[in-house]
Amino acid sequence: MKTTVLFLTLGGLLLGAASAAADMHADMQQLAEEKQCLSCHARDDDTPRAPSFNSIAAKYADGEMHHYLVEVVMTGGEKHWGSATMPEPGERPEVSQAEAEQLVDWILGKAME
Repeated sequence: MKTTVLFLTLGGLLLGAASAAADMHADMQQLAEEKQCLSCHARDDDTPRAPSFNSIAAKYADGEMHHYLVEVVMTGGEKHWGSATMPEPGERPEVSQAEAEQLVDWILGKAME
């Protein structure tokens, strides 16, 4: 009986964690849409205008450039990925520091998927 309760409890925790992860993914997907990230970026390499989120995650998988990527998301600019130019603030919705950190964490997390 105790084993059954333990397995049911663990199963519930795992389902809860999976549901929370799915909710977070949906929230980050929505934030990326609101900030117009998906106008140029995509999950895979089908978007010619800018590197895909998967490519970014692979390039920066070690996480050492996290702060740099947050700055890029907030300020835009060029010369950080070949000839791709990220729109400057004012040309796209403003991204706060907290939002940029969330987006970068989400993108870099794709390296583990």
